[in-house]
Amino acid sequence: MSRNVLPAVAVAALLVLAGCGGGPGEPSQATSAGPTPTATPDGNLSEVRFPEGFSRSAVGTETARTRSLSLLRTESVSVVALERFRPGAYADYRYDANATRARFRFDVHNGYADVTENDVYADADARHTRRLRNGRLSFDTANGSVAETRRRAAVSLWAVLSRILTVGEFRAVRASGDGDGRRIRYAVVGVAARDATDVRGYVIVDGDGAVRAARLLYSQEGEPKRFQYTVNRRSEGVSPPAWLPAADATADAGAGVAARVGPPDGDPATVGEPAATPRRRG
Repeated sequence: MSRNVLPAVAVAALLVLAGCGGGPGEPSQATSAGPTPTATPDGNLSEVRFPEGFSRSAVGTETARTRSLSLLRTESVSVVALERFRPGAYADYRYDANATRARFRFDVHNGYADVTENDVYADADARHTRRLRNGRLSFDTANGSVAETRRRAAVSLWAVLSRILTVGEFRAVRASGDGDGRRIRYAVVGVAARDATDVRGYVIVDGDGAVRAARLLYSQEGEPKRFQYTVNRRSEGVSPPAWLPAADATADAGAGVAARVGPPDGDPATVGEPAATPRRRG
């Protein structure tokens, strides 16, 4: 994986979030150090019915994409994802959503000076965005759509998952549960990265092929790489963020246009966006 991957990832994520605004999984199955660890499957795989495109030695990426995006867009979920590209360079994601509210947070640091934080909250009244970039804070308030916010968040989270699935090589090692509780676990057996060492990780999918957890760790040229994703069903509601009153106050002061407090010139997340009419809450 190129050392230049982080700026590309950051730009892609910001473009996905334009107008929208971004944990730990279970312990990984032990694998041997080196680029091609081995995984010994349990005997209970002989009668497993794999989702379309999945098998003992293959993870069905297209099925995983379709099912995972649907899960993220329609179910009440809580998701934590992270990417560690090199020391000090990271991208962290947190997503909480149900039928009436959604919140998506995305933070990225390129390991040098550039730090970007995006936090979007949408409910039936409006979509509110808090953005901090290079020390400059801005708030946007516009007519919101929970469904659109969820769609954009799902696309960003799938980008993390797709990197795990395309970089890692996996083999099924265990199956458990039935019905909605069906889980198939894949252990990493290698990565498509040159000179990779200390390779560890797993992917867990449900009976439909949606990814419920994924983790991939390895080192390349002495730099540790870490990609992780965990999704859980959400039973509680989605709480408004603490910064929401400040966003509302900024929108009120904007006199009918989207309020922005000191955005930097050329911000790719805001340039070219039409002014939106904020909606008063309550």
